[in-house]
Formats: sequence, C-alpha cells, structure tokens
Amino acid sequence: MFNKIKLSLGSKIVVFTTSLVAAALLLISYIQYSVFAKLISGTETGGKVVEEFSDDSRLYLIAASLFVVLVTIGLSFYLVRYLTQPIISLKEYLKLTEEGILANEININSGDEIGEMASITNNIVRSLKHTAHFAHTIGEGNLNTQFKPASENDVLGNSLLNMQKNLISAEIREKERNWIVNGIAEVGEILRKHNSIDLLSYDVIKYLIGKIGAIQGAFYVIEDDDENDFKKAIVMKNLYAYNRKKYKTAKFKMGEGLVGQAAIEGATIFRTEIPQDYCSITSGLIIDKKPDSILIVPLITEELTYGVVEFASLKKFSKNEVRFIEEVGPILARTIFNIHVNERTQRHLEQSQKMSAELQQQQEELRQNAEEMRATQEDLQLSNEKLEEQIEEVNKTQKRMQSLLENASEVIAIYEKNMVLRYVSPSVKRILGIDSSDLVNKKDEAHIYEEDRMAYKAMFDELLADPEKSITIQYRFIKDNGELIWLEATGKNLLSDSAVGGIILNSRDITVKRKAEMEERMRKNMQALSENSPDLITRLNCDGVITYTNPVIENYTGLKPSEFMNQSLETVSSQNGIVGVWKEILQNVISTENKLHLETNYNSHIGERVMQINAIPEYNENNLESVLVVSHDITEMKLIEREIQAKNRSIHESITYSKRIQNAIIPDSKSIQKTLPGAFILYKPRDIVSGDFPWYMEKDDSVFISVVDCTGHGVPGAMLSLVGYFQLNNIVEMCSGLNSGAILDEFDRKVNETLIKDTNEENIKDGMDIAFCKINLSKKIVEYAGAHRSLYHVSDGELTEYKGDKWAIGGGVYKNQTQFTNHKIKMKTGDMIFFFSDGFPDQFGGPQNRKLGTVKIKDAIMNNKDKSMDAIHDALNFEFESWKGEHKQTDDVLLIGVKF
Repeated sequence: MFNKIKLSLGSKIVVFTTSLVAAALLLISYIQYSVFAKLISGTETGGKVVEEFSDDSRLYLIAASLFVVLVTIGLSFYLVRYLTQPIISLKEYLKLTEEGILANEININSGDEIGEMASITNNIVRSLKHTAHFAHTIGEGNLNTQFKPASENDVLGNSLLNMQKNLISAEIREKERNWIVNGIAEVGEILRKHNSIDLLSYDVIKYLIGKIGAIQGAFYVIEDDDENDFKKAIVMKNLYAYNRKKYKTAKFKMGEGLVGQAAIEGATIFRTEIPQDYCSITSGLIIDKKPDSILIVPLITEELTYGVVEFASLKKFSKNEVRFIEEVGPILARTIFNIHVNERTQRHLEQSQKMSAELQQQQEELRQNAEEMRATQEDLQLSNEKLEEQIEEVNKTQKRMQSLLENASEVIAIYEKNMVLRYVSPSVKRILGIDSSDLVNKKDEAHIYEEDRMAYKAMFDELLADPEKSITIQYRFIKDNGELIWLEATGKNLLSDSAVGGIILNSRDITVKRKAEMEERMRKNMQALSENSPDLITRLNCDGVITYTNPVIENYTGLKPSEFMNQSLETVSSQNGIVGVWKEILQNVISTENKLHLETNYNSHIGERVMQINAIPEYNENNLESVLVVSHDITEMKLIEREIQAKNRSIHESITYSKRIQNAIIPDSKSIQKTLPGAFILYKPRDIVSGDFPWYMEKDDSVFISVVDCTGHGVPGAMLSLVGYFQLNNIVEMCSGLNSGAILDEFDRKVNETLIKDTNEENIKDGMDIAFCKINLSKKIVEYAGAHRSLYHVSDGELTEYKGDKWAIGGGVYKNQTQFTNHKIKMKTGDMIFFFSDGFPDQFGGPQNRKLGTVKIKDAIMNNKDKSMDAIHDALNFEFESWKGEHKQTDDVLLIGVKF
C-alpha cells in the first residue's frame, strides 16, 4: 500500500512516528485512568463511579491497549523492511556496476528519493552501455560510427570522440604514406627496365603525371652546354601531356626561368600564382588556359643536381603529392648518374674496340710497306751492282730508278733557300695525292697544318745556319681532299753540292705509325685505369672463360688474378660467391644481348657485400664476343643509408615525445576559460615543438597570464621555453605580490643567470620577448609589462596600444636598459585585451610576399569587436591563413585574447 502512495521518505517517517505517539498516548491514558480510579475509590462518590465500570470494561480497555501496541510493533517492522529493502537492492545493483557488469535496469516503484536514485542509476547504466557499444564498434575498426556524449561535460564520451578523431587521422596519414611508398616502388620498377635516359624519362614522366593527376609534365636532364664547354645546360628529354608524348624540345641555362632557378637553388618550386609568360594548356575542350598550379622539383643526390621534373595541373597539387615527387627526386637523380656512368664506359669501350681494329689494319699496312721497302732496297742494290759492271745499261737503270721513285714509300723534294720547291719525286702523287706540277716552283706552306708551319720554317732556318746538320721533324700535311696526314721529313743542306744545289727533304707518311702509337698509349691508359680502379672489372667470353680480371678480385676472394685468368666459370664457381653471380649475368646477357644492371648480395672473403653490377656486351663485327662486368661495392653506402634512416626515425620520435611534454605543461583555451570565460588562445607552432608558449597561473586573488616568445623555434626554442616556464612559475609562486614590471625584472635576472651558468660567455644573445599581465578580477584591474611585445586594449569602440620596453628578457644587459615599465589599466565590462608573439605580424604572404604587419591585426580586431570572442578568434585565424596562403609559416604564432 505504501508503495502505491507517492509520499516522500520524510512523510512516511512522520506517519510512522505519529502512530507510535498515538499508541503511547493510549497507554498513558490507561495508566492515568488506573491511578485516578485508585484515588477516588476511597470516597463515596468516587466509589460509585468506579463501580460503574464493570470488570468487562476494564478487560476491554486492556485488550484494546494491547492490540494497539501489537499493531504498532507490526507496522514498525513493516516500515523498516519497506525502507531498507530498496536501499539494499540499489546497493547490490551499484556493486555490479562497480565490477563493470552492466545489468538490466533495477525496478523500484517508489515515488520517494530512493525511487529517484534508482531512476538516475538506470540512466547512468544506459549511458555506460551506449558508450561501451561505441567503444566496441571503434575497436572493430568501424571508425565512422556516430556517437553523441551524454552531455557537454561527459568526460568518457568526449574522450572516446577524441580517440575516434585521432584514429581517423592516423588512418588517413597511413593511407597517404602507403600511397607514397607504393608510388616509389612502382617508379623503381620503371627505372630497373631502362638503361637509356630518353626511354626512362618518357616512362617516368608518363607514370608520375598519372600518379599525381597532372595534365602536363616535362623531364629535364643537366648536360654539358654545346655552346659553352665550361657551363651546363638543362635539356628537356621528354614532354608528356593529355596521355600522349609531345615532340617538343627546350633548353635552359642554369638559373634561367623557373626550371633553371629550381636547378641552381636545389629547392622545390610550388606555385599557384602562374607567371604571365608561363605556357598555356590547350586541348579540344580547353583553349589557352593557364594551369592552376605548377610543381618543379630538382633531382638531387649527394648535393649535386642531375635533372629537373616539371608538372602543371588544372588543380592544386596536394602536400602529399608534392612530398611524393620530392622523395622520388633523389632516386631519379641516382639513376641518371648511373646511366651517365654506363654510357661513358660504353663509349670508351667502343672507342677502344674501334681503335684496336684500326691498329690491326695499320699494322698490316706497315707490314706490307716494309716488305715493299725490302724488295725495293734489294732492287736498288742489284741496280747499283749492275751500274758498276755495265755502264752501257745507264739508260735502263735510269728508267728503273724513275719507276722506283714513283713507287717509293718516301717523297724526295729539293727546295731553294727561299723554300720554293724546285723538284719533287713522282711518288708525291701516290703518297700525298697531289700532282708534282701543282707543287713545283711554289712554296708549299699552304699544305702545312697551321700549327706546324713555324716548326717547318724553323727547320729550313736551322739547315741554312748549319749546313752540316741533318734535321728530322714530324708535321701535319693537308692533302687536296682536305685529309690530314702525318709526315716525317729528314732535311739536309746540299746547296753546296753542284749535283743537287738545294735543300733536300725525304718525307714519308707516318700516319699509321702515329695512330699505332696513340692506340698503344690509350691501351696502356685503359689498362692502367682498370688496374687502379676500385671497382672489380672482369671480362668473360661467350664460352664462360675469364679472359681478364683486375687486382681488386683479390680483395673479395683472397685469390690472385692469375688464378682466375683463362679459367672456366664452371671450374671456379664453387670457390667463391661472386663467380656464381657472373655465371648468371653471362647467361642473361647472352640470351638478351642487352646491358644488365643489378644489385646483389654475396658472401665474400671480407664478409657479406652489396655489389652494384653493370654487365656490358662487347661485339666484334656484330657478333657478341665477350661481356665486360663492372662490379661496384656499395656496401658502405647501404650501411650509411640505413644508419641515416634509423637516426632520422629516432630524432623524429624524440621531438614528437618532446611535443607531448610541452603540450602537457602549457595551458589551452579550456583551462583558462574556467576562470576567464571570455578568453581564447590562438596557438600555431611552426614545427613539431614550439619556442612560443602561453603561461598561466592563479595565485591568491590574481590571475597571471602571458605570451612568451623564445629565441628561435623548433627544438632550440622549445628547450629555452622550458627555462622560461619554470622560472615564471617559481617567481610568481614566491613573489605574487609584485607588480608586472617588477616580476619581469626578476624574470630577466633569473634567465640571465641560467643562460650564462657554467660558461665563460657573458654575451649570450638567447632570450625571450614577453607580454605579461596580472589581472585582479574583483577590482577589474590589469597590470601589464612587456619586452618587445605590445598589448591592445579595446574599450568603448576604441583600440589603445600599450607598448612594451625595447629590450628582451635574457641575452645580457642592453644599452640604456632600466626597469620594466608597469602599465596599470582599469577595465570595464565588455573591455577586451589582446597580446601576441612576433610570429603573427612577421608572417610573409599576400600578393607581394610581404609581412602581414600589425595594422591588419588591429583591423581584424576592430572589424569584429562587437562579435563573440569565438568569432574574433576565427577572424584572426582566417586573416593569418589567408595572408600566408601557400607560403611556409615563418615563425611560431601565439595570440591570447581576454574579454571582461
């Protein structure tokens, strides 16, 4: 019955108490009656009265009293059980909840406080079940599950929402990174297929355009400038647009245009403001449209630029796409470098083969000439003998001599003392290709190579000066057909000989000899290069026989080169791992007749090595004759690459952890809004960690808040910010009664002591700019002091600027430095104050890439002064981001606003 009556617990207790009091009163009445009866029974009248109550009446009264007592006792037990049973049920239900068991709802039908408690408990359990279901869904990977917290102050619900946002962000970052890694792997596959820059550049630019969604791209390679041997030129190798190759050529000088600028500076150029002279994009649907963004990335490795890639798009490239092209750049640069090395090696080998063939041909000609010379000498000797024996055969001998002169290997010429040719032997036609009539009675200086004319004339001068001397020189002679040949001439002055009467020159063609000598020198140079090369160079013939290996083989096998020479790969392959690799390379090159480039690992005499191998097929009259294998040890380079990658990961993890520490100690907007509801913090670190930091403390009846800008940014600035943070904590904790100017004086002294501690340097310039406020909320008074930073006070629609002193915290004592000025400002309801670091006004951007400046900050504040602080926060943030645009953030940015 009591459960159905909706009375409060207090009302039920009143009913119970009233019942007990009624029973007590009834019992007291009975006792009074007994006493009264006893008192009056002694009188006559009293006796009559007492006699009127019969014995049955007394018994009835006693029974009624006992009944009332029993009913009261029963009612008490019932009420006690009624009151305690719901509480016990509620306690057991809460105990299950404490153990993490979310049971079904408790059913207590009571209109009192216990019923209300049961209803609230059921609501809590329902909220926990809803939250647990959301957490379970997130755990299963469904990150897009919708969830609404129980209230704005639901700590668990809001934490789960933050966790959901972080997981979604992590998933997006992972997808972006996987996109880059997959792209780099696909580019690597393309690079491994090509040994020619022309083909490679086409496939690479075609792939990259599709990868990043560009509509046009160009691949440039840095080459020697044909017009200037001492300069480099940037040459377009391939242009690709609208899914097809464009046959267009272009060449830039270093520093010329955006392409040349990116190459010489070694930095990426990403622009959304397109220059007027930049090319337009034309297609069947688009007529002369400027691209919306261009991306130019230099291809750099080991601090050297080997090329440039350029892309244009009708959309803005994402940061992930830019980062992908920048990571591909060093890979393309190394590939270009390797291809250049391979091409130079191939050219040298081809030149060597060509010169060897020519040398063999010239040696054969020399042999034939020698045989002819020997035969001629024998004939001359026979003729001389016959002349001595048979004078009568003079005419016949003269004819024979004429024939010999015509077919001799030398040209005999007689010159006057003024270098006019008087006679030349008939062999001049065969040897020099010039008729004797074209030379006789003329000077032949026109046929002497210009650089050799001085030596040629000097020979005549010397012969005239010393007639007894015989002089031999070598010079170049120009034939009528323009062919340049080498002649060796021996001159003798026979002007005094009446039979000759001139200077005689015996000249013979030594072009073949000179070429042979040059071939021999080049062969020796090539041999010396190979012998002294740090690379392992080996030549294998098509039968698998090692025909040459340089001394480097001993470093990797412990065996002398002689132990490999003329040995079959089948014989030595079991002795060393590198020989087994040669066998596979030989089979591959023989089957494809193409160059082969690969990297391989093998166990050598000095441990496991990583080798970059280039296999070059060598041909003899279009037939594959041998394979030149050049193995470059890149083990150390690979180890260095891994070490650098490990160090980069370690540094990034350390900085990320430092960010967590810094975020843990500095306040945010929510923490200061507990005391200053009309306040916000606009905080934009340039790097992972920041040199700017907000500082906040409540002490006694005052609130202390400041913007601190440390020298530098990133890790150095963050380290200095810790010094400032803890020094401010200690000073305000110990000296909260000081005004703002006095606090900054003490702060300056402490920072100077800290920065010059344990060093002999007293002129350290590291320090901080600061805007410091002490706010008495009850009196509405702001005490402000600043170092290089101002405070803006907005009141009654007007903005007043309170400038800080012109010296910094720390960095030693400045010239003309005095105590910091303390500004005392009386605030009214609706007044606002703003103070910020120099990163906000110093940000470069806008159409002319200039600093934002303080005027735009003041305009943004005054244009939104009648709006909420959240709207002012958004307006300032929009002003900063719009001005910055695509430019890099210049410095850390921190701005605090407070409304009273």
